[in-house]
Amino acid sequence: MHADDLDRPRSAVRLELGGCLEGERAAIQHAVRVEVEGDAPASDDASAVAVGVDCAADGLDAGVVLEVRQPGSPRRYRYALDWRAQPLDARPRLIGLAVAEAIAASRIELTAVPEPAPPASGRGAIAAPGTSRVASEWTVALAGDLRAFWARGGVALLGVGVMPARRLSLHLHLAADVVVEGATVLTGSGAVAVLSVSSAPRIVYRAGGRLHGEVGIGARVGIVRLHGEAPPRSEVVGDSLVRAWLGPVAIVGVGADLTPAVAVSACLELGVIAAGATARDLGEPAASLGGAWTSLGLAATIAL
Repeated sequence: MHADDLDRPRSAVRLELGGCLEGERAAIQHAVRVEVEGDAPASDDASAVAVGVDCAADGLDAGVVLEVRQPGSPRRYRYALDWRAQPLDARPRLIGLAVAEAIAASRIELTAVPEPAPPASGRGAIAAPGTSRVASEWTVALAGDLRAFWARGGVALLGVGVMPARRLSLHLHLAADVVVEGATVLTGSGAVAVLSVSSAPRIVYRAGGRLHGEVGIGARVGIVRLHGEAPPRSEVVGDSLVRAWLGPVAIVGVGADLTPAVAVSACLELGVIAAGATARDLGEPAASLGGAWTSLGLAATIAL
C-alpha cells in the first residue's frame, strides 16, 4: 500500500454541480470517484458527504468554488480553485483532486481560505455571502470580413456583422452570424453594385485556454441584390437582379481572451456555392457569387 493511499478519503460523496458544469458532469463524477474512492449515494443518504461545485465569481474560466458539508455537522467549508493557467482537458481531474483535499481538510477542521468576493454592481450592491456568479452561457461578437468568390467574374465583398453564440458544453458552441456585405464592380459598360445579407448557423468545437483554436461546420444562406449602373449619357440601361445564395461552410479560427469577458479572434471560412447569382455585362459574367468562396474575418467577442 502506498503512503498517499492512506491520505485519500473513502466516503460516500453526494456531488452537487452548478448549471455551468452540467456539460462535464460525467467526467467530473469519474474524477471524483477516482480520487475519493467512494460510491455515489442515494439522494436521501444521511451519511454522505455533500460537496457542491459551482463557478467562481469571475466565471467558469476563472475557476470553481467547492462547499463541503459533513454529515451531522452544521458547519460548511468553502474552497476556491483557480485554474486560469491550466488546460481545459485537465479541469475535471483538478476538481476531483480538489474535492478529495476539501473533504480531508473539513474532517480535521482546517480553516479554509474564502474565495474572492464578486465585484459589486454599478449601483453599489454587495453580493450576499456564499454566492457566486454563474458564468454566462452567451456571447456576442462584432466582426468585419472580406469574402472572395472564386468563379469567373467572382466578386470580392467587404462587410460587417454580429454573431451571438451559446455554449452547449465545455468545448461545443452553437453560433449564427448576420453579415451585411457590399462591393462595386466596374465593367466595360458601367458598374455593378452588389449588396448581400447572409447568415451562417454553425456548430463549433473549441479547445484551449486563454489562447484557443476553433473548428466548425454549418451552412451560409443569403440574399444578394445585383444592380447595374450605366454611365451618364450612355445608351445602355442598367438592370437589377435579386437572388438567394447558399452553400455549406467549414470554419477554422484562433483567438485570445484579453479578460474573462472580452476576447479577440481571427477566422477563415471556406464554402462552396450550391445556389448563386451572376450579373452579366454584354453576355459576360461581371459580378458572380459562384464556385467556391473564402472569407477572412476579425472579431471582438463580449460575454453577456
